[in-house]
Amino acid sequence: MVTATGSDGEEREGSEPVMVVENCEEELSDWLLSEYRHCAELWPGTVFTKVKRKQDRRIISDFAVARQEDALTFTGGRGCIILDHKAEKTLTRSEMFSHRYLIVGGILGYDRPLGRTAKLITRRFDPRKNITRNMGTVQMTIDSAVFVARAMLLGASLKDIEITERVEVKWDDTHSTILPYGYPLIDGRVIITPGLLDVLSKGWGGRGK
Repeated sequence: MVTATGSDGEEREGSEPVMVVENCEEELSDWLLSEYRHCAELWPGTVFTKVKRKQDRRIISDFAVARQEDALTFTGGRGCIILDHKAEKTLTRSEMFSHRYLIVGGILGYDRPLGRTAKLITRRFDPRKNITRNMGTVQMTIDSAVFVARAMLLGASLKDIEITERVEVKWDDTHSTILPYGYPLIDGRVIITPGLLDVLSKGWGGRGK
């Protein structure tokens, strides 16, 4: 097994990092919950941090680990990769094997990215002990970011993973919903969050709150 040195200066054997999703939304909406479930399916052992409400931790604990403390406390603030599409450098597969944790913001995006990952997560981590990386310039959904990271971990090249800039869901000849977020395209098929279309059919579902 390969031994690598992480950004915290420590050597460790190359094994996959723990996926940490830092919850940054006050409400656990149906939309957010569907993305969280998909994250846990894509990355076994996913830990959801900063889940402040007891009832929300109880719901998430049905499919993953839910912690009240934030990612900075949970990880000890070292050996982390923070995924932020505003970061200057792009994530590499080897970096994932040399860090203990991979942090994704549990943030429901807006039409135009507001840089909330940097404000709520990135700035709180010491850059001498952690690194910040992008996976391209497109604003992805939470679970799409986890999907792409998982694909890279399994050997896919980031440049070969096609990401949409937006998706249109057509309900009939005159009505449709535009999702202005990045979703992976595999063999021409858009990988949309399981259950999301049911959420959308009932209403907006809470994205952007």
